[in-house]
Amino acid sequence: MLYHVSRNGQTFGPYTLEDLERYVASGNVLPTDLAKSEEMAEWVSVSQVLGVPIVAASQGMAAPYGGGAAPVYPPGATYPPGATLYSDPPNLHWALVLVIGIFTCGLFSIVWDFVQAVWMRKVNARSNAVFFYVAENVINFGGTVVRLGLMFSSAFHRPYLGIGIPTFAITLTLLELARFDMRRSMEEHFNGPEPIGLSLSGVMTFFFGSLYFQYHFTRINELKRMARYRGAAI
Repeated sequence: MLYHVSRNGQTFGPYTLEDLERYVASGNVLPTDLAKSEEMAEWVSVSQVLGVPIVAASQGMAAPYGGGAAPVYPPGATYPPGATLYSDPPNLHWALVLVIGIFTCGLFSIVWDFVQAVWMRKVNARSNAVFFYVAENVINFGGTVVRLGLMFSSAFHRPYLGIGIPTFAITLTLLELARFDMRRSMEEHFNGPEPIGLSLSGVMTFFFGSLYFQYHFTRINELKRMARYRGAAI
């Protein structure tokens, strides 16, 4: 059975019962948060779903992504518990990625796609975005070389024009496969090993890809920095 969690008017999930138990134990979900499955008529507290009493927290708790304050951990701790296994996401503001990409005629954007995908592969072994990006760029480069060769070898005929459309269609398909695999992998990771209730838009993923991902990576890095600062201040 899957449950959604609500806090301060924002809804997160869905989560399994095991997810809820793990997130309550780590402090990312509070016993006082509301939870509801499709089979339930109304929202009830997470503590009722889990069958545990509500215990007042002695420290700050981590809110789902976008809601509440950053968590408080003991000195030397990282966000969230167990996060020492994972490095921080690529840390460059999305606006800089856009500007540098424009000034480099898109070359930096290609490089940054790989930077994000390689990091994602390191923290989530099920991520295949890097392989889709490799295939996309190999086919795009190969198609360009073939078109240029045909163009220079046939002064009066243009057979190279017929290669452009299928090449574009294939590379666009691979690009979107990479983007949506990144979306899936990010939601898996940031709703599992590092649970912050991340939810990504399919429309934004389709049109903006790595810029959209970097926007969220920047916010996640800021959240993690806040958590480390608060922990060190105790």
